[in-house]
Amino acid sequence: MKTQILVSHPQIRDSGTQKFLETTVKFFQNIFFEPIDIEYPDGNIDVEKEQERLKRADRIIFQFPMYWYQSPDSLSKYMQTVFTRKFVEAQKALAGKELGVVVTTGDSLSQFRLGGSENFTISELMAPYAAFAHKAGMKFLPVFPIEQFAYLDEPQKAKLVGDYAMYVGAKQPLTLDNQTSWIVEQLNAIAEGNNNKEAINLIIDSINSRKDKIDDLKMNIKMIRDEEE
Repeated sequence: MKTQILVSHPQIRDSGTQKFLETTVKFFQNIFFEPIDIEYPDGNIDVEKEQERLKRADRIIFQFPMYWYQSPDSLSKYMQTVFTRKFVEAQKALAGKELGVVVTTGDSLSQFRLGGSENFTISELMAPYAAFAHKAGMKFLPVFPIEQFAYLDEPQKAKLVGDYAMYVGAKQPLTLDNQTSWIVEQLNAIAEGNNNKEAINLIIDSINSRKDKIDDLKMNIKMIRDEEE
């Protein structure tokens, strides 16, 4: 599965959050990180090139900091320019693909709720992207919010690495099987050109072994439940 991450951030070179996220997926296979503001600093988007990139992708991610409850201008312009009526409706070029949104906030997510200081949930504020996905025949994934990155400690950042990588790369829904399959797939790809191939293969075997044990446990639990019924 190929993932195209479209990043919209006017000061992306100075963004610690975006650098962190880019580094997270840098060595993974089939995940492409595209900073719109760096790719097209003058705003003149190559429509044909972008449409071809999107056609090759199975999953498209809109990634941005939330500015006044919406994305920065570069993503809005990208959508207006690249997602032509011919491309989206006549050709149905995006039909069957997945669309996800990674949004960063300066406020705590606890404020994004009815009665909170923002009074709306993140999902409600991202509804226009869900509407676009519906129109384009895409599957809209649950929104992936990142709150107050600057205040995260090291354990929280370590957790974010795994959660973010899975969100953009692994098959949805994020079941144990899908997560395990993706991790093994990535480790196999890394092992191909790595001097520590034996060590990586041991990790892969260990992951598969644990998965088998969990599968056996699930089967035993099911048998017990069936007997009780």
